[in-house]
Amino acid sequence: MKWKDIHKQYPNQFVLLGNIVEEKLSDLKSRIIEGSVFEVFDNGHDIRKAYKEYKKKGERVVYSLPTTSEEFIIEYVPFKGQQLK
Repeated sequence: MKWKDIHKQYPNQFVLLGNIVEEKLSDLKSRIIEGSVFEVFDNGHDIRKAYKEYKKKGERVVYSLPTTSEEFIIEYVPFKGQQLK
C-alpha cells in the first residue's frame, strides 16, 4: 500500500510497517514509498513493544508516529564506531 494512502487511512495513529519500499535520498536518508501495515496502535508504548517483537524475529520494520508527515523520511543514525556501507 502506498504511504500516502496509509497516512490518510490511519490519521493520528502509530502504524507499524513491513515489506517497505523506499527511495534512497542520500547515504543517511530514505523516503518511505510504500509498505504493508502490520499493526496499528493508539499509543507509543504499544507500537514500541510490537516493533521490538518484530525486530527479534528478524523482520525489517519501521513505524510512523501520529505526527509523521505525508512525506515519510527516515534518517539513519549510525552507532558510534559503525561504518556506513
